Amino acid sequence: MKFGLNRAQLKNIALVFMVLDNAYFRFSTAISSVAHLATRFVAPLFAWLMVDGFFHTKSRGRYCRRLWIAAALMQTGNVISSAIFGQNGIADNIFLTLALSFTIIWLFELAKQEDSGKKIGLRILAIFLVLLGIAFSLVLFIPLPFGNGIAMEGGLQLIPFVLISYFFHDSKWKQAVFTLAYSLLMFFVPYGGPALFQNGFDMFCVNSDWMTFLVIPFMFLYNGREGKKSPSGKWFFYFFYPAHLWALMLLKVLL
Repeated sequence: MKFGLNRAQLKNIALVFMVLDNAYFRFSTAISSVAHLATRFVAPLFAWLMVDGFFHTKSRGRYCRRLWIAAALMQTGNVISSAIFGQNGIADNIFLTLALSFTIIWLFELAKQEDSGKKIGLRILAIFLVLLGIAFSLVLFIPLPFGNGIAMEGGLQLIPFVLISYFFHDSKWKQAVFTLAYSLLMFFVPYGGPALFQNGFDMFCVNSDWMTFLVIPFMFLYNGREGKKSPSGKWFFYFFYPAHLWALMLLKVLL
């Protein structure tokens, strides 16, 4: 497919909207809550591209290791930010959610290559990690020094979405249908859309993971091409994500 957007272009679009989203959380009095609503495709798009990369990477081991190292470094930086700036510190760590999600689908993939005994064990471990990730998303929080802590950012939105993207990787239409279905499920759960809308439009915009379906057009725009590559290209997001959060935090503190 020659038309559409390549991988690099999709990432660049997501990066712009990611900055907008995090700027909203730091400066919500100056930026409309609609900004958060319009950025609900960002995390799912990064997750979807991760799954696509899972099937094309030369080394799943190195890919997985990069994500876990990034998650650990990000969490360390978060603790440092809380030690210095208190409540203004950084709590986000999407790397952790992506690393866990990658590990889960890798276990499912490894199970395909094993005999019946190991196959069952790998699948049980993968399902356990899914449940653990969902539990962290809903109720669990590991406290760390200076008021910081480990939480599964966007886990309720991303972990099931990554599974949909993985199991239906060969069909964008199936991905779209199941993503839409899961989005509707998130909308109608007890804490979801209708009740939030009754509590005010701003609350409706902020609690909007149910709008994961906004990623669907980007799935079909993807032309399967890598785009412009450079030796540092695959590392850019790993540096940009924490850098922009630190920049927004420092700007908030200075202002």
